[in-house]
Amino acid sequence: MKKWLKLGSACFLVFGLAACIERTENEMVQETERVDPASGIDVTTQSEGIFKGFANGSQDALTIEIDGKEKSYELAEDATGDITVLQEGDRISFSTKKVGGKERIETIMKK
Repeated sequence: MKKWLKLGSACFLVFGLAACIERTENEMVQETERVDPASGIDVTTQSEGIFKGFANGSQDALTIEIDGKEKSYELAEDATGDITVLQEGDRISFSTKKVGGKERIETIMKK
């Protein structure tokens, strides 16, 4: 009888601890879901560079030199700033946001 009592107590203890651990893991998952980028949080990056021109002869994409390397960016549909007055060689500051795996320029300003 004592063996059954000890076994029952041990099982109760194990299941009780498992329930506590399970509750903690669920709470952690909820916390992760709140800070997950897919939850609607947009991350914007601020950068500076030199305007090198519009890519592919289109005003929808442009090339910027940053730290000696050229990179092309698409313009967001609602991009704002000095887009219409940019000239090749202008020093600029700009902000980008990742949309669909691509960095798109949100704002661009001559310096």
